[in-house]
Amino acid sequence: MINMEMTNYQQALILIKKLEKRFGSITNVPDDNPEMREIHRLLPLDRPSKDVNYERVCWLNRRGYSVAHIAQVTHHSKAAISKYFSTYNIKSKQIFKYRVKSNSSTVAYYSTSLIHLARLLLHKRINDTATAERELNMHGFSIKTSFYIWYQIPDGAYYTLKYLDHLAVKNGLDSYIYEEDC
Repeated sequence: MINMEMTNYQQALILIKKLEKRFGSITNVPDDNPEMREIHRLLPLDRPSKDVNYERVCWLNRRGYSVAHIAQVTHHSKAAISKYFSTYNIKSKQIFKYRVKSNSSTVAYYSTSLIHLARLLLHKRINDTATAERELNMHGFSIKTSFYIWYQIPDGAYYTLKYLDHLAVKNGLDSYIYEEDC
């Protein structure tokens, strides 16, 4: 008998003892057993399960969504998504914060760091964001700050990440350069 004033842990412990008595071990209980499902509801352990749609997780990750966003839209915790990525050696993409355009052309540059992008474009040593913004504006660039997810960046646009020492060209969803690939 489960009392509503008990903690989730206490309620789950009663169910576990009951199932162990019936099945010999909690590991022998089928996942679709109603009491086992109640234990999982009471104690969300953020482990991979048959009910989780990891195809959707991978699809969202490939498009460049953050772990936090993926967790939110798939109704899992960030820890569960991070553990899944770690277990299966899946890498996530960074969100780009800056879009810089040359006023004299249609070329767009995306970056996670305005300082790093300014250093690459202007071939100058720049140490802070305010200086980077001022220098880029003086050289005919316009800067837009927002959150750009990988799939939103058009093919043919240039991008850079803090670990890249050059500009790269986006050519499809799978053209993202991870740090390990440098």
